[in-house]
Amino acid sequence: MVLCVVFGCGSRSDRDKGIGFYRIPSVVTNKGEFEEELTTERREKWIKAISRDDTESKGVLNSERVCGKHFVSGKPAPSWHKHDVDWVPTLQLGKRNYRPTLDHVANAERAERAKKRKQLAVERQEREAAEKRQKLVESSLRAAQIDFSQPSTSTEEEGNRNEGNEEAFSSDMSAIAVREGEQIEPETVKDAECQTTEFDYMFQTSKYQAPNKDFFDTDDKVRFYTGLPSMEVLMVVFEHVSSHVTRQTQSLNRFQEFIIVLMKLRLNAPLQDLAYRFVVSLSTISRIFSHWIVAMDTRLFRFVYWPDRDQLWRTMPQCFQYAFGKKTTVVIDCFEVFIERPSNLLARAQTFSSYKHHNTIKILVGITPQGTISYVSEAWGGRVSDKFLTENCGFLDKLSPGDMVMADRGFTITESVGLKHAKLVIPAFTKGKSQLDPVDVEQTRGIANVRIHVERVIGLLRRKYTILEGIHRGMRLGHRS
Repeated sequence: MVLCVVFGCGSRSDRDKGIGFYRIPSVVTNKGEFEEELTTERREKWIKAISRDDTESKGVLNSERVCGKHFVSGKPAPSWHKHDVDWVPTLQLGKRNYRPTLDHVANAERAERAKKRKQLAVERQEREAAEKRQKLVESSLRAAQIDFSQPSTSTEEEGNRNEGNEEAFSSDMSAIAVREGEQIEPETVKDAECQTTEFDYMFQTSKYQAPNKDFFDTDDKVRFYTGLPSMEVLMVVFEHVSSHVTRQTQSLNRFQEFIIVLMKLRLNAPLQDLAYRFVVSLSTISRIFSHWIVAMDTRLFRFVYWPDRDQLWRTMPQCFQYAFGKKTTVVIDCFEVFIERPSNLLARAQTFSSYKHHNTIKILVGITPQGTISYVSEAWGGRVSDKFLTENCGFLDKLSPGDMVMADRGFTITESVGLKHAKLVIPAFTKGKSQLDPVDVEQTRGIANVRIHVERVIGLLRRKYTILEGIHRGMRLGHRS
C-alpha cells in the first residue's frame, strides 16, 4: 500500500485505484550539467510545495509518493517541460495560506496577456483594412462622377441662352441632385465593386505564409530541407518526438518548430534567416532549436543500438565473410567537428587538435558491417587521442568474448580489447621492417577494402547535415553531438 505524502491527503493505492502515485523527482547527475541543474531545481520546488515539517529530516525522500490529485492533468509533466503547470504539484496541498508563487502562475498570466494583445492586433488590422477598402470605394465613386462646377469656356453660349438652354440647365441640375443623393447608375456601382474585389484579393495574397505541411508536397522538398527520404518518414519521426515537446510560441505550430530544427541541421541556415522565413524573432528561433534538439536526442538516440551477434551473423556482407569470416562486429573511427576558439584557456587547450590545427570536438562512431550506426560516443575535446577516447568512453563495455573490432592504425588498443576476450584488427605497421610480409599485405588490403564503409558513413553524415561542416559555437563537452 502506498500513501500520499501531502499533508491532509488521504489517498491510498489500495483504495483509490484510478489515481496514480508518483515519486519525488531525484537529481540526475549522469546527463550533463544542464540536466543536473534542471532536476535539482525541480526537486527543491517539489519539496517546497509539499512543505511538511518532517521533509527536512527525511533526507533523500526516496520512498514517498505524491498522488495525481495535486496535479491539474492528474500526473506530473516531463522533467524537460519546465513551464508546464504540472512541473510541480499545485493543487490541494493542505495549507490554507499556500499560494503557488512558482513560475507557472506568472507564465499563465503572461500567456493570457499575450493572447489579448494578439487579439487586439488582429482587430486593429481588420479595422484598418476595412477603412482602406472604404476609402478606395469612395475614391472610385468620385472619379465616376462628372464635375459640373467648372465654368464654360464659350462666352457666346452665356449670352445667347434661350429657353432650350434653361431647360438643359435645369436637367443638368436635376442630374447633379440625383448624384448628390448617391443614386448611381448600376454600371458605375458594378465597376466600383470590381475594384474593391481586386483590392481585397491583393490585400489577402500579400500576406506571407511560413512553410507548413502543405509546403512539403514532394519527396524532393523533404530530402532537400530535412535530409529525410520521404514525407511518410518525416511524419513518423515528427509524431515520435512532438508528443514530448511543448510549443515555444503561439505563432507557429509544432510541425513548423520541428521543421526549423531540421532545416538548421540540414542546411545550416543562419538563425536570422530562419527568423525571416517563419516571421518570428531571432530569440524565438534560438529557443526553439535549443528546446527541440534536447528532446530529439532523448527520443531518437535509442535507435542507435548495439545489435545481437545472431543478427550480425545472419546478414553479414560477402566482402566481410571473404576476408574475415563472420566475426567482425563493429568498425570504429573518430570524426571531428570544428568549433570556435573558447575564451577559457583550459577549454582552448583541451579542444585544440594538432591533426586538424583547429579547435574541435571529437566523437567516436561505430558501424556494423551492414552499414548501420551502432555506437556514438559523447563529445570530447579534439586534443584527446583516439586510444584514450576509445578506452574511456564506454565503448569497450559493449564488447563480448569472440568479437572482432576493426579500426585504423591510430587505435593502438590491442591490450584493452584483449581484456574483453575480443580481437582488434588494424593495418600492419612497417616500423622496424624494411617491408611488409605478404600475409600482412593481403590482410591490410582486406582491411582497407571493408574499412572504407565507416568513412563513407561519416562522409554521408557531413554531406547530408551540413551543420557538421561549419564552425560551431557554444558546444559543451560531455554531450552527444
